[in-house]
This record gives sequence, C-alpha cells and structure tokens, in this order.
Amino acid sequence: MGEFIAYLLCFGFVYLIYFFLIIGREKKRAMYRTSMEVLYLEEKYKINTKKINSKQLAQQLALANAFIIANTVLLISFIDNLVIKILVGFVVLIPMILIVYHLIGTYYQRKEVK
Repeated sequence: MGEFIAYLLCFGFVYLIYFFLIIGREKKRAMYRTSMEVLYLEEKYKINTKKINSKQLAQQLALANAFIIANTVLLISFIDNLVIKILVGFVVLIPMILIVYHLIGTYYQRKEVK
C-alpha cells in the first residue's frame, strides 16, 4: 500500500511541476515546441506539431513523463542496493521512454491521416 501512495505522489508531483511551469504559461508552451521531446516526435514520426494544439500536446507529454518517472521510481523502490537501483533505473527508463513516445507518435500519425 505504501508503494501505491508513493507512486501517486510521484505521479502527481511530476505532473504538477509540468502544469505550473509549462502548461499554464503561454510563453513556456511556445518554447516547449523546441524541446527534445517535441523534436523527437517531429523527426522520428514526421509529425507536424504546428497543427497540434500546444496545450493538448504539452498535457499529453506531461502525463507521459509523469507516468514514466513514477513507474521507474516504483520499480526501483523494491531494490535495496543503491548502485543496482541506478543501473536498473537506467535500464527501465530508456525502453519506457521509447515505448511511451512511440505510442504518442503513432497516435498523432493516425490523427494526421484522418
């Protein structure tokens, strides 16, 4: 039960940081279009992000990043050794980023086709 509460707190904390620093500010959302996440989606999945609502894109990426970070924290919380935690964290983090961003990229590819 404690891990579930920690998961929710981590997820909420990361999302709230994104919300207050990026989603809630128009200037920051405009600058967010040049972030690595958005550039990755544009390059890899050939998505024209200028056609996508910036607030919707920022919210989806914030939810995705909160999900990735919270899941990584949850998985490494079961390990006691610090060095192994760091190694497992990187091993889990990279594929999770690629999978979640692949899902977002294919969603926007399908949305552009319609």
